Amino acid sequence: MLSEDTLRLMGNLERAPTERRVRRIYDLWAHGDIEAMIAQMSPDVKMATTGHWIGAAPPSQGRSAAAANLRKLGASLENIVSVLHEIVIDGDRVVVHRTAVGRWRESGRRYQCDFIDFFRFRDALVTEFSQYPDSGWMEAQSDH
Repeated sequence: MLSEDTLRLMGNLERAPTERRVRRIYDLWAHGDIEAMIAQMSPDVKMATTGHWIGAAPPSQGRSAAAANLRKLGASLENIVSVLHEIVIDGDRVVVHRTAVGRWRESGRRYQCDFIDFFRFRDALVTEFSQYPDSGWMEAQSDH
């Protein structure tokens, strides 16, 4: 029988590659490398964003639709950094609490917003991604 410490270590080893993938996706977004982000996604990836703000887009399926949504978002917002507060990994599912810090490209005005993001992976690729921004922040951004 394996000890609790051994089981915990084994779980950490299994989660480590997934956490690295998630961190890489946010790093790519901060560098504006949408093509490399899309390469991290499955051909049938499903994406959804919520709320009435520039980042909200109709749910999409497939890499080309995801790329179009990310390019539209990147044209309006520069994501400087995502501060990852917590990453919860359960098998192929990941939940991330983060704070995005960026700038509106048109006005140059900076923004900061908390998000909860959900990922699902298959064969080391993102198959589902959805993000939920802080609703209070969205209201304050209604003029954008």
